Amino acid sequence: MTFSLAEIFRREPDLESFRRAVRSFAGDFRLGSAEMIELGEAYFERCPDRAQDRNAAEVLLGYALARVVLVEKAVLSVHPARRESFRAMLDDVAAVGPSIDALLASGGRDEILADQAALRDALDALRSVIDEIPKGMIKERFVGGISNLFNIIHVIQMRLRGTLQ
Repeated sequence: MTFSLAEIFRREPDLESFRRAVRSFAGDFRLGSAEMIELGEAYFERCPDRAQDRNAAEVLLGYALARVVLVEKAVLSVHPARRESFRAMLDDVAAVGPSIDALLASGGRDEILADQAALRDALDALRSVIDEIPKGMIKERFVGGISNLFNIIHVIQMRLRGTLQ
């Protein structure tokens, strides 16, 4: 890899451009605690945190930034034919119902359950990496981002249970 996530973030003008750039690598980038810290530092260069008059939009950007890179690594655990569906669900919880319905309509109930379990395991592994980051605002942004993803995994699990009964 001849680039860093931080360099991409510094280069891209907004979250959507960053998301497209990161997705173009199809998960082929390092995402250890050092890379998370470096990305967090780049984020705080653009959006300095402050004790008073915090900018909620900037805080939410930090969570979204974390989710972009976490999702791209986590979806590697899912069968390639279903990655886009799982990516869509992790990007927007409102997509869970329609995406699960479409996946189930295409068959492979056991494969979808296996993908969901593999995705949860991948997020667990990423949470362990986040745990290596020293306490501070960078860790907080990644914890907030991955917490959202675990909530969506729970919604996916509930939807799958509901359709299996």
